[in-house]
Amino acid sequence: MKSFHELVQETIAIRDLEELESAADLFEFGIEKGYYNKKQSDEFNNTYWKVKNRCLGYAVADVVKGNQLDIISIVASAPMDIKDNKDALINYVNSRLKALRGKVTGIK
Repeated sequence: MKSFHELVQETIAIRDLEELESAADLFEFGIEKGYYNKKQSDEFNNTYWKVKNRCLGYAVADVVKGNQLDIISIVASAPMDIKDNKDALINYVNSRLKALRGKVTGIK
C-alpha cells in the first residue's frame, strides 16, 4: 500500500477524471483496511475535490471559450448536482460567463 503522502502527491498530478476515480478507489480501499485515519481522509477529500474541479474545468474549457482559470473557478463554485452532468455544467458555465461579462473587466 502506498504511503499517504505519496498517494496525495500522485493525486495532485492527475489530469484525467478516470485516473482520479482510480485514486479515490485506492484510498477507499486503504480506509477499509485501516491504513489511513480521519485526518488523512479529510485531507484526501480536499485534494480530491480540488483536482476534480480542475479536471472538470479543463473539460469544460475545451468546449466553452474563455479563460481557463475563470472557468475552473466557476466550476468549483457550481452546485454538486450539476458537476455530474457535463451538459448541465457547460450550460451553467456559459450562463455565469454571460452574467459576468459586463460586470468584470477582463472577461470578454
